[in-house]
Amino acid sequence: MTEPPVPLISGDALKASTMAFAVWLRTKIETEQSGIFTIFDKWFARLLTRLTEFDQDRSWEAGVREAAALAPDHGRALEWDLLRLRLFLDRWTQGRYVTFARREASRRHYHPHYGSEFGSEIFLTCQGAPALLRWRGLPLMKTVFDFAIYPMLIDEVRPRTVIELGSGTGASAVWLADHLATLGIAGHVHSVDLVAAGLEHPGVTFHQGDCQDPAALFGGAVTFARAPHPWLVVEDAHVNVEAVLHHFHQSLEPGDYLVIEDTDVKREDLRRFLAAHPGCYLVDTKYTDYFGRNATCANDSILVRTGPDGTVPAPEGAPGTSR
Repeated sequence: MTEPPVPLISGDALKASTMAFAVWLRTKIETEQSGIFTIFDKWFARLLTRLTEFDQDRSWEAGVREAAALAPDHGRALEWDLLRLRLFLDRWTQGRYVTFARREASRRHYHPHYGSEFGSEIFLTCQGAPALLRWRGLPLMKTVFDFAIYPMLIDEVRPRTVIELGSGTGASAVWLADHLATLGIAGHVHSVDLVAAGLEHPGVTFHQGDCQDPAALFGGAVTFARAPHPWLVVEDAHVNVEAVLHHFHQSLEPGDYLVIEDTDVKREDLRRFLAAHPGCYLVDTKYTDYFGRNATCANDSILVRTGPDGTVPAPEGAPGTSR
């Protein structure tokens, strides 16, 4: 069930969260970045300096509105900065793992279609325009955001089994398998489509199957009940989505990941699936929001399978990761 809409962080809560984030960020810059500031870090520092110049007995929102009335051009830029800060901290204070219902409840603060800070002006060209991104010379139908997100996700989760629903030309399966090999992960990619892709790769098995019959998707060639975990299941077939998700839910274990791509046309399927399995999945906002809220084709749908207590187990053997 969708939670009621929630107001965007403001007032004293905004100030407190900003100061808490400033402390966290300072430590990260010193320990992880050797004292070097990113573009975001510099923006935040400049904005914090400006906001703390206002009368601290009043809200920052009031101070910015007053500045905008006195100097419209400069004030509008400051209003934009403050909104970006409020949106960012609203997510940061929720933590990494968030329920799908909580994500739905905050969509009203973002783009109405994508649930993102960005609109069609970004997503229109994020796969490349006029040409697609390529891998090994093959056109790869991933957004530039997902092109960066998947390798990080694979490095942390270290999946032993990757299941891709919707092979297309086979380029994305090869791309996923190459990342497994590069990261030293003893995993294998199983990719399925109505017509098995004609590529060959030692880390990929291409299958012929129809999502209209989920139980027979892989033709009995693979017994997934014995396939090693962790799993990464990527739904990109766009066919019989809810039934396919229910089918794989039976085999997913705590710590496995389920990614539903192009969520904007599958949201109703996703809502029904999650409603049927309450408490079993959380949205991993480390990846959905890495470049900003839902800067991915899998908006609100990079999901991790939780344990019996509703928490996410730490991945085994992932180097340099933190939960």
